[in-house]
Amino acid sequence: MKAILLNLLCMFVLLDVTSCAKKTVDPGVKENALSINLILPNVAAVGSIVKIQGSGFGSSPEGIQVKFGEVMGEVLDLSDGVISVKVPELAEGSKIDVSVLLGSNTSNVKSFRVRKIGEVVLTQKDTVEWIENKSPNIVAIKAGIPAYDEQVVKYIRNGQQLLEVELSEPVIVAEADRELPWGFFNFPSIRRAVSGQMSISWSMSPDNAESYGQATTGNSAVSDDEGKTWTRVERAPTGGGIVLSNGDRITITTPPAIPLADLELPAPLATLQDGSNYDRIFRIYDYDDLPLQLQGTYQARIKKGQTSWVAERGTLVHPNLARYADGDLFPVVWWGDMEELSDGIYRGTYPTFETKPGGGVDASGVTFYKSTDYGLTWVKQGNIPYQPDLMLDPNGSKRNAFGWTEPAFVALENGTFLSVLRTQDGFGESPMYLSTSTDKGINWSTPKAFTGAGVLPRLLELDNGIVALASGRPGVQLRFMLNDNTNDWSEPFEMLPWVPNEVFSCGYTQFLKVDANSFLVVYSDFWHRNPEGNRRKAIKVRRVTVKRM
Repeated sequence: MKAILLNLLCMFVLLDVTSCAKKTVDPGVKENALSINLILPNVAAVGSIVKIQGSGFGSSPEGIQVKFGEVMGEVLDLSDGVISVKVPELAEGSKIDVSVLLGSNTSNVKSFRVRKIGEVVLTQKDTVEWIENKSPNIVAIKAGIPAYDEQVVKYIRNGQQLLEVELSEPVIVAEADRELPWGFFNFPSIRRAVSGQMSISWSMSPDNAESYGQATTGNSAVSDDEGKTWTRVERAPTGGGIVLSNGDRITITTPPAIPLADLELPAPLATLQDGSNYDRIFRIYDYDDLPLQLQGTYQARIKKGQTSWVAERGTLVHPNLARYADGDLFPVVWWGDMEELSDGIYRGTYPTFETKPGGGVDASGVTFYKSTDYGLTWVKQGNIPYQPDLMLDPNGSKRNAFGWTEPAFVALENGTFLSVLRTQDGFGESPMYLSTSTDKGINWSTPKAFTGAGVLPRLLELDNGIVALASGRPGVQLRFMLNDNTNDWSEPFEMLPWVPNEVFSCGYTQFLKVDANSFLVVYSDFWHRNPEGNRRKAIKVRRVTVKRM
């Protein structure tokens, strides 16, 4: 609870009360009005202390009253927009409306339930009963469920509880010892090492093509207790990739980008200018005319029974494929997710450029490949061509170079392929889209915009059938697919607070499955405070357990 309040109070001190309140108050409540934003916990027994966070409370507890239905609670403290109040004598199990009174003013109401004596408490964490209140306008981004600290959230729609989500307290993996620019203490990843340890690594390089394939040290940590504690190490233990049915482990790598001056290249098919404030220029080349070092895939394999990675090259079978140079460098990028099914390995990749029959090159799409020889040869299955929804994505027509980027891909247990696509770029906040395939990646549904913003979506299907989605910017969010419907997602669980024009995180995350109901999620926190109170970047990890009800 203390950490929740510290996060909230940090937002109030650094930004101001009204900037936060307008993201969380009920519709129709004026920005500076007396209002309740959140009761933590909102399920508690008689005599318990609960915290009411809101605005317009003033600076003194004298004169503040809190009503539980028609019964007054005892106000114990008021500090920085948070009232501490004791739950009065009320009927066990009753659901009542809580309001705050100050002078002649009365706040909006928030629901509270009185815990029954003997009621089973799954954990001693704060419990929030969250009643779904989605905005029909996905572009009008609003904050979702505050989930900054350890707590249990009961997700309720139309009076029915759909999910119970238990979030652990954030665990600090590593924190920076000084202020660092973008690209440093960014882009964390988590994996299970060959040794069985958990391993987390993060970037310590500028975020540009010059950094591709450049090794760094000291940017890793390991855990021997399933993520409870972490120790910094000079080099990450061997791990990553996916373990195949033949016992091999395979991963895709990104080699250092090559200066154009060092290459003999054909004439480019097209020159595309990014057009946003990224201001990058891309030259597009016919794949078949490129030098061999710019063809195929760069990857590595640990053979069954071995313990070391061995570099290898994969072959691409993809008619009309083109590749790009970024400024004065030529990277070989084949980023994406892969999964092995009974008939082969499937991989969704970006960025994909293809030559059009009549000439020219469109903004990049996403391509799905299949390998039936354990990753040595990759054959194109199908594409999701760039086709933005200009009603919900006003920047869609401005993207001349990169269209879809950072595709998350998962092959669901029911046979559906699901992909979530990023569009957010130098033009500002832009939607994530989703698309599905029922023929293993050959044909895909028209992408549908379903969030107002988000970068690097991540997907994970747990053994209990629940699908989790992580993304970021603003903040870091978790969502869960509801009713086994790829078009039905929960409101976002806000792992970090967000405020317009403030960057709380790079927004990049990664999952690691722990058991049938649980996973770890790693993320960066740019507003972390070290023991001396200084703001420093940090890498954090949380355990999340989610169950259908």
